Amino acid sequence: MNFCEGCNIACSGERCPKCGRKKLRAVNEDDFCLIAQVDRIFGENLKYHLENENIECALMPYGTGVRSKFALPLESYLLYVRYKNSEYVRQLLKDKKS
Repeated sequence: MNFCEGCNIACSGERCPKCGRKKLRAVNEDDFCLIAQVDRIFGENLKYHLENENIECALMPYGTGVRSKFALPLESYLLYVRYKNSEYVRQLLKDKKS
């Protein structure tokens, strides 16, 4: 697995799927990787759940500039977890959709 340091994405290819960058390195177990974009309430609940399971995660606010202009909270988060926990969290998200 490769890792794009610019996008924080783990990928199997030789190029980053987001930015197209070719200069990738091998992913480390402790790298924070982008997993998904989640809505604000679900993201906060998921973070609480993951922290109870001793899984570190980071939520980065994400949304349109219009909400920022009016000092409103952004409507969603980008969810990052350590690579070693990424499959578990992806499975949680997949089960949630089912």
